[in-house]
Amino acid sequence: MSRRSAAFVAPSDIDDPLSKEGKKHAKVLLSTLQEDIASFRDTYFPPDILRQVRDMPIYEGNLAEVQAYRQEWQLLIERAMAFYPAAYLPPDNLPLPASLEIPQFIYHVQRLHLTKTRAKESTSFGSVGALTDKCGDYTPQELERMQAVFDNNDEARLVAHREFIDLRAYVFCRDHKGEMLEPERIRFYRTGLIVHALPDFKIVDSRQTPRKQRNDAYSNPLADNSVWKIYLKK
Repeated sequence: MSRRSAAFVAPSDIDDPLSKEGKKHAKVLLSTLQEDIASFRDTYFPPDILRQVRDMPIYEGNLAEVQAYRQEWQLLIERAMAFYPAAYLPPDNLPLPASLEIPQFIYHVQRLHLTKTRAKESTSFGSVGALTDKCGDYTPQELERMQAVFDNNDEARLVAHREFIDLRAYVFCRDHKGEMLEPERIRFYRTGLIVHALPDFKIVDSRQTPRKQRNDAYSNPLADNSVWKIYLKK
């Protein structure tokens, strides 16, 4: 199964977190945390006590090594969990957002399966201005076609698709009884992945044969600037 990320919650020590000033204060605190994480990563990532898996930002070690490296991140993880208090907690066990760039730590790993998948990023917009801010320039004719969509229907939305190669790891772990669990599908390239490798730890590398992309429900774009294709949202 794949994992989303834990939801953002304004820290409890902020007065009136739903007010304009409260939201501004939370944003400043989160920005400061992100700056501190970036500075820490510059010094302590990649970890020098762990072994790199192939050419990936994945590092493996025994239990003591992985626990020692996680301890170096502990204060930053605790600060992050003030904003994302549901992180790592059952029943969902969701991770921190990848945007924080805190490495993901997974224990009791028996096997990694590395894959590439053709995928697409999808973003919807309610105005041409917001779309071009995100997606860049289009021809005057394409801009006119997109604007006509909103002129004809106030509730219309445009959707932008950008194709990319999605790199993932399927992580196979064992439970306390030694039984193999269902794999977790992890996107790790932005955060890095730290795994506690069990004896006979194995790596299956399928990156040379990307999986076929699913058929797209959208066709005949209103606009295409060679990066983002724009469609009327269904």
